[in-house]
Amino acid sequence: MRVIAGSARGRQLRSLNGFWLRPTLDRVKEAIFSSLAFQLPGRRVLDLFAGSGALGIEALSRGARTATFVDHDRQACALVRSNIYTCGWAITGDIKVIRMDVFRWLRKSEEKYDIILADPPYDKGQEQTLLELLSGRDTLAPGGILMIESGKRTDLPERAGKLRLQKSRVYGDTKISYFVLGDN
Repeated sequence: MRVIAGSARGRQLRSLNGFWLRPTLDRVKEAIFSSLAFQLPGRRVLDLFAGSGALGIEALSRGARTATFVDHDRQACALVRSNIYTCGWAITGDIKVIRMDVFRWLRKSEEKYDIILADPPYDKGQEQTLLELLSGRDTLAPGGILMIESGKRTDLPERAGKLRLQKSRVYGDTKISYFVLGDN
């Protein structure tokens, strides 16, 4: 697993072994960031269910101003920190790693983000819970984008409050769904 483009291009990122951690494949990551390329520079990014931190790190490498990584697992958070240091960055006010249940953190947080990258465990129904929670909060800034990675058979609604499904694509066993925040 590696950083595909930007200032940390080519840096190798570590991953944990185990059935519970499923890193985003480079091919899928490339598709995600091709879609988001022009929205990233200067933006605030939130990486939920961070795992290795690969998605948030890719966003930082491509010009995101800040990134917050949230995962409940101690080992995953340690791995995110290690991967951030591998890229030559430090954990500062602009880069945060938070060890907490994603849903609990979202209920507490009052921060706003321009782009939210979410990669919950497949086939546990957490995508729907995430949509419901975010549709009732101000976590996503107006005009913001929510990307949810899920299993290809996961059906997500066209709308959830002010979140509207913009597009979804399937890559092998993975579905990438993009939601935008707006009144229309």
